[in-house]
Amino acid sequence: MSMNKEKMHEAKLCAIICQIEVFMSEKRDEDLDLRTVWELHGYTFVIPYQQRGYKWTKDNVINLLDDLIVFMNPDKPTFYCLQPIAVVPVGKEEEHKYSVVDGQQRLTTLYLLYKYLVSDDADLSESTEMFHYEYERDKNNERRNLLQKRIENENDATIDFFYITQAYLAIKKWFETRQDDKGRFLNLLKEPSRSCKSVQVIWYTVGEDKKHDVFRNINSGKIQLTNLELIKALLLNRQNGIPNQELVALQFGRIERQLEEDRFWFMMCKKDVNRKHGQSRMDLLFNLVEGITDKEYQTNPRASFFRLSKLDSSKLLAYWKKICEAFQRFKDIFDDPYTFHYVGFLTSFGGSPLKSILDKSESLTKSDFLSYLRYEVKSCLGKVHDKLEDYSYGDGKDRLCRLFVLHNIESILQRYENLKEARDLRFSYEYFPFELLDKQSWNIEHIASQTDNALKTRNEREDWLNCMKVDYPKAVEDVISQEKWLGDFSDDKNFNSLYRAIVKEVEIDSISERKKDGIGNLVLLDEHTSKSFHNALFPSKRKIVLTASGLRNKSDSKTNLDDVKSVYVPLCTQQVYTKAYNKSTDVKLNAWKKADYDAYLADMKEKLAFYFDGEEK
Repeated sequence: MSMNKEKMHEAKLCAIICQIEVFMSEKRDEDLDLRTVWELHGYTFVIPYQQRGYKWTKDNVINLLDDLIVFMNPDKPTFYCLQPIAVVPVGKEEEHKYSVVDGQQRLTTLYLLYKYLVSDDADLSESTEMFHYEYERDKNNERRNLLQKRIENENDATIDFFYITQAYLAIKKWFETRQDDKGRFLNLLKEPSRSCKSVQVIWYTVGEDKKHDVFRNINSGKIQLTNLELIKALLLNRQNGIPNQELVALQFGRIERQLEEDRFWFMMCKKDVNRKHGQSRMDLLFNLVEGITDKEYQTNPRASFFRLSKLDSSKLLAYWKKICEAFQRFKDIFDDPYTFHYVGFLTSFGGSPLKSILDKSESLTKSDFLSYLRYEVKSCLGKVHDKLEDYSYGDGKDRLCRLFVLHNIESILQRYENLKEARDLRFSYEYFPFELLDKQSWNIEHIASQTDNALKTRNEREDWLNCMKVDYPKAVEDVISQEKWLGDFSDDKNFNSLYRAIVKEVEIDSISERKKDGIGNLVLLDEHTSKSFHNALFPSKRKIVLTASGLRNKSDSKTNLDDVKSVYVPLCTQQVYTKAYNKSTDVKLNAWKKADYDAYLADMKEKLAFYFDGEEK
């Protein structure tokens, strides 16, 4: 991170901490709290003179209603939390009168929703309002009167009237086809208990002497606090009593930086977080420690902060130690090539839950933990055949992808063992990039083409013929002489005649048609490179793969490789196209032959023996 970015990051963090400290200075239990919206029933909210008017659009209102109806499903969390409401008490505490520093938009929308649900389009009296309003800049209570009265049409007499009436009519229209849901919505809004399914808000009570600072902080750029920033502020603000906060800050930064590394993150998580919705990668640790489910988190990304905000200051340090311990266990998993790859595989293909893996890493010895992971991987394969050679293209992309990824993993691990023994020292090992399973699209590709002669272009034909000349120089020259070949690659009839004659002369030991869909004729390849093949024959495919993997320059061939881009090509796929599995001294590069098929399959059977035969390494 550059010095300028570090300063910007530090400045933003300071602003966030200052904002929270304003809310939490001389903290009492009620200064920072969760409240159901029904706990606000009967309150009076004063909208200060400097506050802008109500500005929510129809889309804002509909998004809230859509969220609420989804939230009411039985499998959703117990509460739906809205953005913070920051208020300053006005008068005596028992009068429940508050000046609104931030939250007018949310409060007004809830008021309009409740009005529709209880009034049946009739006027509201003070006793039937959800809560009451006073507007400092209104001379004759214009907005309050509008809120209480029946709303039938959009009113554009003022900009405030327009947005209020537009929002109410949007609510009314939304319910036109959902009349049966009105009772459920009303019950949800009237639920007083925080432990039952309810709508809640973060309730900030601010002292009179602080309200201008809070208003300035909230409205100066409208800092949107994420769950990560809120928890960071809780841990690092000066009032929480945590000793040695410099150490906590260093630990926080270290964990955050490590989780931002894709290799580390995708070992633990199949998908990235939705940063547009205020999620951060570090939320994963908060959720694991707090036992927050993914469903609860998706509904409410700040769920862990709400729980932490309830803790006494004395318990915050214990919580932070749990976060550090969980992170260190993941770091230990990451630093070991075996645990890294097996956990990454389980994460990528929906194996054991991460919480179970974390718990096992703590309770088991290292060797037992590794054994546990391998048996979990075995279960995750979802085998449909007892023998590896029985797998074919028809078994589907997902199952084959699991097999090929695992073959790559075991190949990487075996290479690691061989190099470690040779050097007798620890070194940085090769990783399988699980992040690319998410960032690249993948195909299962045939090695030997399903078409006998797919050579269509002049360059493809010329490359194939040159390859055959290298592998079978005398035989090819004899055929060319007999066929009286003039070198016209654009003449289909003449070239096809030459092609058949050469194939017959050299007696290419090709794989049978029956085996063309077999697993020994399949590889894992990114979608872009796969599409570049256009059903080409092996020599052309080989050049494309080597070019894509960076093992060969585009300029090394006359073949048009302009559309081939550099991508990650899995280790085993590279070895297929370099003929690394065939240990014969007479390896030919002109085709994928039966000997190549058998050698490739044999390597898979050796590497994956435990998962099919149960043989421990």
